[in-house]
Amino acid sequence: MILFVSPHLDDVALSCGGLVYRLTSADQSVTIATVCTADRPADWPLSEAARHEHQQWQLGDQPYQGRRAEDARACRLLGATPAHLDLLDAIYRQDAHGAPLYTNDFIGGAVHPYDWQAQLPQARTALAPLVQAATQVYCPLAIGGHVDHVIVRRAVESLAGRSAIRYYEDFPYADKLDQFNPPRGCAFEQIALTVREVDARIRAIACYGSQLSAVFGSAAAMPERVRGYVSRVGGERYWFVVDSTGAGK
Repeated sequence: MILFVSPHLDDVALSCGGLVYRLTSADQSVTIATVCTADRPADWPLSEAARHEHQQWQLGDQPYQGRRAEDARACRLLGATPAHLDLLDAIYRQDAHGAPLYTNDFIGGAVHPYDWQAQLPQARTALAPLVQAATQVYCPLAIGGHVDHVIVRRAVESLAGRSAIRYYEDFPYADKLDQFNPPRGCAFEQIALTVREVDARIRAIACYGSQLSAVFGSAAAMPERVRGYVSRVGGERYWFVVDSTGAGK
């Protein structure tokens, strides 16, 4: 089984849809494991961050049922098996006293110390059996610094070790080239996508209708943005650790 680890219910389609489609079209077994998929406890107040995201998503006060359904459609289109790991998104998480961990600083801000103590061990526990069963693991580079991406990367590295991982470029954060510094000690493998594979990536992203305005400004703008990035980087790029001689580990 080939495992793609996704912090949220769209990250793998956004970043890796072409490769996933290629692998499943060649009868490879692919699982997309998404970490943050849980419904917010109904008695928890909405944080400022959650209210903002809910307004953009237009799926009501409990949007994750709709978001999981979007992911199921996208995975079906890509030929992958979804695994929803039932942890809370950063916009919902609270400390031991019920205070929100994040207001508007969950992208590019520091991971809250309470998250290192609580969310990271939970992510490791949920991911461990999948990582152990996988022949190859793909995880986010955490370009853009979203705290959920940072935690997921750390969890995967603690389970598999960096040398056993392929890192994907978090799109659309990676599209802001002035914010993307190639990781030190790594090289990349470039996957040149066919037209059919690019189209599959775009169709999969389109399944996440609640996210398109927030991510791209509009649904209509998404295909051109995806094609532009794919053209600029020559397909999809996957990073891996190299040793001092430049050989892949």
